[in-house]
Amino acid sequence: MNTKKKVISVVIAMLVVLAISTTVMLVQAETPPYPASIYFQDITPAGPPWLDEDNGGVRIKLTSEGDSVGKYWNGAWALSYWTIDSWESQTGKSWPYQWRSRETVATEILFHCWRYDTTRRVTTISFDDGWMWD
Repeated sequence: MNTKKKVISVVIAMLVVLAISTTVMLVQAETPPYPASIYFQDITPAGPPWLDEDNGGVRIKLTSEGDSVGKYWNGAWALSYWTIDSWESQTGKSWPYQWRSRETVATEILFHCWRYDTTRRVTTISFDDGWMWD
């Protein structure tokens, strides 16, 4: 009986470690491939759950080049594409355009690049209506 308790304890411990490592692995930041890597240090989906209007979204950290480019509409528009594309590839889900359009993602990137140093501060683009006020 004592051996049975030890085996159960070891199995439970292994399952806890597996659950924690799987969760951490799912939300690790990803540096997108070239040419986006010139502009992004990392992109991390907020979640899981990924498709949650209150808690979903994406966190981006830009390079100095990305911070400079993001201060202009065309640059912010391009950065929004890579942000959405990376989120979709990491989560395996379609971007919920009904909650957050590409235009609002670009507008928020533009806002953050002018207001903050996005090379040191992570910019959170959430799906809820509280955008720009994180």
